[in-house]
Amino acid sequence: MRVLYITKNLPYGADEAFIYAEVDDHLNAGWDVAIVPVRKMALVHDDGRKLLSRTWGRGLIDPAIVAGFAAELLRQPVLVLSVLGSTIDHRRPGLWPRNMAVWAKGVWLGRQARRWQADHIHVHWIAVPATMALIAARVSGIPFSITAHRYDIAQGNIIHEKSRHAKFIRAIDRVGAVEITAKQAAAQFAPLLLRMGVNFPEAPAVLQSGPLPRLRALIAARMIAKKGHETLFRSIAAARHDGIEVMLDLLGEGPLEGHLQQLAGKLAIADLITFGGVVSHNALMRRLSSGDYDLAVLPSVTALDGDKEGIPVFLMEAMGAGLPVIATDNGGIAELVIEGSGLLVPEYDVPALSEALVQLARDGELRMRLAAAGRAQVIENFDLRNTGRRLRQLMSTETAPRVDF
Repeated sequence: MRVLYITKNLPYGADEAFIYAEVDDHLNAGWDVAIVPVRKMALVHDDGRKLLSRTWGRGLIDPAIVAGFAAELLRQPVLVLSVLGSTIDHRRPGLWPRNMAVWAKGVWLGRQARRWQADHIHVHWIAVPATMALIAARVSGIPFSITAHRYDIAQGNIIHEKSRHAKFIRAIDRVGAVEITAKQAAAQFAPLLLRMGVNFPEAPAVLQSGPLPRLRALIAARMIAKKGHETLFRSIAAARHDGIEVMLDLLGEGPLEGHLQQLAGKLAIADLITFGGVVSHNALMRRLSSGDYDLAVLPSVTALDGDKEGIPVFLMEAMGAGLPVIATDNGGIAELVIEGSGLLVPEYDVPALSEALVQLARDGELRMRLAAAGRAQVIENFDLRNTGRRLRQLMSTETAPRVDF
């Protein structure tokens, strides 16, 4: 089976590392995968280098895309022009420039997909990347499907049109499935609920027992508003006031990095925070299972622009590795961190998060119970071997089942 994977920028950039494991699972199953990012950016992850030979890494406009677009326009002008018309939503004129920006590349990609003899096109994000997938699928006649996440659903970019033509739309959590359904036209099929899956080590991390005066914590997330770093920093300062030192390793990059470094100094916790930068996915997995940490934390919040989480892969991987986790009831997180498998606190709640940190530091038995239950939850419901197999079944069957969520 030959599948084109359309992404925002993977294998470039830093914010789609969660897709690597899914692509690797398809390759391990013997499928041939080519990757087409909407944008070509700097290569950040070492994992991306392994996929460069499979990547059609062109910008939105270059000579090859212009030539391919022109050739396809001459070949089937009515279809190419009608596809452009279908990407224009008169209710959302602000989205027109974004969709038109990928028109030429989508037409070129449809031509390339047909020549490559792709069997299926799959796209992550139901926003602009799915617009490009819709164009390529209609030009080539190749079926396509969509994995929707979070901000992209809220954007509401011609979801009704994409639903009409897609073989299936995959929601990764129930909240997303409900939101997609609300944006579809009447009588369109319900999205399929299929979690993102993760790999996990055969044996869990070895945790320290007993009360801990110093807690070693890890967060791996882009430094953007919805990840809640500021709430976490203030909670670490409060925990220090209560006699608990939380040593935090912070992995990732983002526009708030400078602000967070200044905040750490202002709160007098700079000695507790290590900014570790971007690490490869393999390096992150080694850290999670190393025994160097007592917990993982991700205090996600709803940002001012409405952005929130789906189900963060970092939390899945941390729980799968056997670390207890603290998170917030944001987006679809409560579908992962169910009762007894981790601690959930309200978003933006500094006292509640600080109390959870202090509680885990002082209660070794609680850390052990949460770690065991969290790992069991991931193994049962978020195993990539199962979710990847199910996704391949959906792509390869002649007709995707219309399954309610």
